Amino acid sequence: MPGAIRVLHVDDEPAFLDLTSTFLERELRDVEVATARSVEAALRRFDEFDPDCVVSDYQMPDAHGLDLLEAVREREPSVPFVLFTGRGSEQVASDAISAGVTDYLQKGSGREQFELLANRIEKAAEAYRTRAAFEETERMVSTLISNLPGMVYRCLNEQAWPMEFVSEGCLDLTGYHPEQLENDDVVWGEDILVQDDQAAMWAEVQAALDEGEPFEVTYRIRRRDGEVRWCWEQGRGVYRGGELVAIEGFITDVTDQRRYRRRLDSLTETAGTLLETPDRHECAWVAVEAACESLEFPIASVRLYDEDSGALEPVAFTDDTAETLEGRLAFPGENGPAWTAFTTGTVQSIADLDGAERTVDADVAVRSLLALPLGEFGVLVLASPAPDAFDADDRNLARILGATLQSAVERADREAALHERERELRAQNERLEEFTNIVSHDLRNPVGVARGQLQLAEATGEAEHFERANEALERVESLVSDMLALAKQGMVVGETEAAHLDVLAHKAWKAVESNAAELVVESNVGLVADTSRLQQLLENLLANAVEHADEGVTISVGRLDDGDGFYVADDGPGIPEADRDVIFDPGYSTDEAGTGFGLAIVEQVARAHDWSVTLTESDAGGARFEFANVTLADNE
Repeated sequence: MPGAIRVLHVDDEPAFLDLTSTFLERELRDVEVATARSVEAALRRFDEFDPDCVVSDYQMPDAHGLDLLEAVREREPSVPFVLFTGRGSEQVASDAISAGVTDYLQKGSGREQFELLANRIEKAAEAYRTRAAFEETERMVSTLISNLPGMVYRCLNEQAWPMEFVSEGCLDLTGYHPEQLENDDVVWGEDILVQDDQAAMWAEVQAALDEGEPFEVTYRIRRRDGEVRWCWEQGRGVYRGGELVAIEGFITDVTDQRRYRRRLDSLTETAGTLLETPDRHECAWVAVEAACESLEFPIASVRLYDEDSGALEPVAFTDDTAETLEGRLAFPGENGPAWTAFTTGTVQSIADLDGAERTVDADVAVRSLLALPLGEFGVLVLASPAPDAFDADDRNLARILGATLQSAVERADREAALHERERELRAQNERLEEFTNIVSHDLRNPVGVARGQLQLAEATGEAEHFERANEALERVESLVSDMLALAKQGMVVGETEAAHLDVLAHKAWKAVESNAAELVVESNVGLVADTSRLQQLLENLLANAVEHADEGVTISVGRLDDGDGFYVADDGPGIPEADRDVIFDPGYSTDEAGTGFGLAIVEQVARAHDWSVTLTESDAGGARFEFANVTLADNE
């Protein structure tokens, strides 16, 4: 038995106390003896010493041993108490036994009596310690069972699963008291276990029992209040003589864990979808739908930062968000938790907006809110009309969704920029191929003419062949000049500034061989443009009108009626409607002497300014070029 046996010996004779202690120390392997000479002193020593056994005389000056027994039993009912007295009589023995002493011995002078006392003390202390250890074990087990998040049970192996023992956790788990199941007032397999799960659960348990193995099963139960919950059970068979007599195990509620696992699985699927979503706004919608449908957040929205407005603009939101946050969707810079999350990069969690210093809006029917930063892109806002709606699992899932969305938006923007660059490169390659074809086609003819005329000149010596060769080379020079202008400048504009259309029109007119043609500026337009490119555009339009007119032509320049652009019109022969779809194509010309690049340059300059250009018929029957979506300036 571990540890020394602690004996409290009470007697009014000091010499006898010493003698008894000496014998006990000789007879017992490990003993510690404390002594007291009165009942009062014994009680004080008892509280300090915590003995495994009390040995007491019967007759003492202040009281007798049975008085001490009564006081000891009030402190510790089960501690062994041996009455060791020199006053032996049947009456004393009868009183001692009636009072509940553990043992009764008469004093003697011989060694045999002390050996007997030592033997009785050892057995009594061993029984006391064993009982105390057992009670402590029972207490620990009881405490452990009561602290388990579920219930411990023992039942018979029958399909109704009749319970022989159920721990107190049954009440929290099922809503029923343990005795209701133990008395069969409520039967687990009939009244609690969901009917659709009974057959599968029975089969799985029996398969494990047939192999002599423990089992684990998951199934649904219906609580006393009607709520259906998921449970996980672990158990094993109890055998006696090789025969199964019962099943013992543990059952706990795993509804929240299953819900979390399901939500986490949905989040994994959402992450896969986001990785394949090409547009940042589509990513936002995927995240909002996942937040509400899969993750079960009542209200969700994604707000992306807009540099022009300086606000977090809504790009995706649930219907509830639109209804409850109407008029406050943008969350401008000075507004509370969403802006704080965006600017600080920290999650803002508000359990109850009614008590928060920073509110969303006085009319908003939202009580709790989570605002999660999306880096430099914006915020994901999750809300609920209930206070303190988000637990630790909710916040964890929200953080995962926010981080996934941030990565998806970053990837979508990167891919969008890459696709735009690829589109520009394709367009550039197409223009290059187009130029190559034009150069190959349009330069071959005048070069061939020049070569042939030079051969004739060499053979005949006639001057007219040199003149024709020179005309062909001038044609080549004109083609090369226009193609270089189109190839170098293309879709690019330089620095823009406010300008007057009438001033640029007159400058362009000076660069055109006008002959009998006339320029009329009907109204001025103040606009923002690259003045050099705009003058080039006007020069090409004016030259085109002059070149295609058989006689003198009048060209008018003015402001569109709707005020967002300008026009250039003439009273010349006009352009057939059938040719209007191809008139801007590089190399296309109705004039055999033309290069076909003038109007292509016009369209390129317009597109470089993000203007639209439309070719129609003028009031006089000629051509009318209208330029819309022009940025106007207040300088007229």
